[in-house]
Formats: sequence, C-alpha cells, structure tokens
Amino acid sequence: METTKQQISKLIDKSNNILVATPENINGDALGSALALAGTLKKLGKNAQLITPEKLPKKFGFLPKIGPLSYDTFQEREFVLSIKNPEDHINNLYFEKNNGLLHIYLNTKKKIEEKDFRLFGSHPFDLVFTVNNQDFENLGRAFEYNPELFYETPLINIDNHIANEGFGEINLIDITSSSVSEIVMELIDFLDRNLLDKDIATWILTGLIDATDNFQSSKTTPRTFNNAALLINRGGDQQQVIRCFYKTKSLNFLKLWGRILHELSWDKEKKLIRGKIRQSDFKKTNTTSEHLPQIFEEIKTAFPEMKTTLLLWSALPPASPNRGESQDEPSNEKVEGVIHSLNSELLKSLAPRLNGTLKNGSLLFKTNNLPIEKVEKQILDLIDKEL
Repeated sequence: METTKQQISKLIDKSNNILVATPENINGDALGSALALAGTLKKLGKNAQLITPEKLPKKFGFLPKIGPLSYDTFQEREFVLSIKNPEDHINNLYFEKNNGLLHIYLNTKKKIEEKDFRLFGSHPFDLVFTVNNQDFENLGRAFEYNPELFYETPLINIDNHIANEGFGEINLIDITSSSVSEIVMELIDFLDRNLLDKDIATWILTGLIDATDNFQSSKTTPRTFNNAALLINRGGDQQQVIRCFYKTKSLNFLKLWGRILHELSWDKEKKLIRGKIRQSDFKKTNTTSEHLPQIFEEIKTAFPEMKTTLLLWSALPPASPNRGESQDEPSNEKVEGVIHSLNSELLKSLAPRLNGTLKNGSLLFKTNNLPIEKVEKQILDLIDKEL
C-alpha cells in the first residue's frame, strides 16, 4: 500500500500548475512552510503560485523572495460557455460588444433552450496544497471567491492541528509535529533531500522557530532540535530569524505590552486569561490595534499553560485635546475583541452568539454602545457556560 508521501509525490509528478494556499491571520509557521513548499515545487520544474488572503505583516520582510510568484491574486480565470450537442444546433457564431455588453449570436436551425447552456469558470491549476489550514473557512477570500477550485481540484491538506477536518483528497496531518514547517521539511526530504538549499532551509527554520517560540514551548521535541540542526547545516539563517522576530520590538510596543501585562487576569482552573486595552493605552504608548497580533504572541509565550485567551480593546478614535483624562473612556463605546482558544468547539459555539467571525483558531467580534467592562462580563458568562 502506498504511503501518503508516495501518493503526494505521484500527484506532483503529473501536475504542472500548482497552487499553495495559506490561512488568514498568517503566522510564521504558515508562511515559512508555504514558501518552502512553493520554492521546492519551482525547483522541481513546476509552475507554482503562492496565495495569501491578505497583505503580509512587515516582520516577514526579511525572508528570501521567491521570484515571480504572486502573493496577492490568482492568475487570470477563464469562463467557459458550454452548449449541448452544438453539431445539431450551431451553424454560425459571432459576437459583438455594445453598450458595455457582450452579445453572442448563434445561427441555428433548431431551438436552443436555457437547459442547453452551461457557464462555468476554470483555473489553470491542476493541484492545490493548503498549509496550516484547519478548514476551508481559514482560507478567507481565496476560498470565498473560488470555492469550486478547492472542491474540484485535487487537494493536499498539510497540517498539525488536532481539529483539522481532513478536507483534502490527501491529508498529511501529524498532530505530534511541533510545526507544519517540520512536516513540509520531511516531505521535501522524502522527495529529494538535495532540494533543501539555503533559502528553503531559512523558510522552514522561520516556521519552526515561530511555532515553538524559539524552541521554548512545550511542543519542542528532540525531533525538532534534530531538524533545526539539519536546517542550520543546510544554510538556514537562524540568527537573522531570531533577530527579526525577537529583537526588533519597538519601545512603544514594549510600553503597550507592559500596560496590558499589568492588567491581565487569569483563571488557572479554567486555563483562561483575559485582558482589556483602553483607548488611553493606545494613546499614551503611541500604538494602535495593529500591534495586537504581536501582543497575542507575547501572551502565548508568557502563559503557555493557558488554553483560552480573551482580549478586548476600545475602538474609539483618540479623545480631543480639550477633553480631560476622566472623559477619555466614555461609558458607552465601540469595543472589538478576539477570543483565541485551543477548544475549537468553544469558538464555534460562541461565534453566532457574538455575531463573530472564525479565523484560524480565533473568534473576532465587535460590539457597540456598551462599556468594555460589561462586554467582558457578558463574554465571560458565555464562556463559563461552555467550559
């Protein structure tokens, strides 16, 4: 019986145009593994395209580029108008453009009915990889705008999350792996160890370091260290990754993190941590909500035993200069929040109640005209009922 990697190898061999898709809210593990996979496919002589649902965070700007591959949009789509039994209907065909419309004229002897037509879109891809995606929803706009691509094209699903829905034609899922990058590395090693050059090693090392918090998390195993050693031996730039990920935090960010850390509360029994960020916190540290993904990474590192994190922040515009400090936080405000949890069922249960959006293991939501303390209490009550 063929192994999963043998099946993947055969699919790659017979495919020419391959798409590699990443999740929304992309992290270093997802990006590193996707870049390494796309780079490997290119070295194998394939036309590969990497797609991310959103613009990449600036912190990944140091990574080696991958040539002409696109990070933003799909290649141009084709739309096909199919007509049943054309030899019985069509004698001549021509078209013209007029007033912003395309008119297609069919010269026929027999009547053509609506049921004889079919309009469908097609893509140039004959194989799709998804990396670090637990389900189709994590793909964001890539899936939202092109669902038929993921349903109709052979799909290889690579992941290490226990909640992965196994939606691929082939599912390479290893929940014992410290990172998806590590799974991709071992796949590349299976295909041809000589493919593992300096750039690919750096991409994989980026994902591995990001997923294990620089080898400090409980997910780190002897296997992880062995793979890291091989990557460094192949030219992976560990020092550059660490410098860009851990030694470039701005003073303003550190001030914001300090204010948040001072106010954090946690429930050891429920393994729940929660925090609130007021507009005054952003104002005094000259930061914005764009810094919050980094804050989540700091919380994960500082409290690795926590299973669920609730973070709320005021989304009001900065107070005017004429308002006093006591007026900086009005009683009713627009509050945004995110719940990150290892318990996917908890997030799925809360999503409709909060009218929120599930993205890559997190639930994002907004409220209006409620003080942040009341929002926190309501959400904690909902979580208590589920835990």
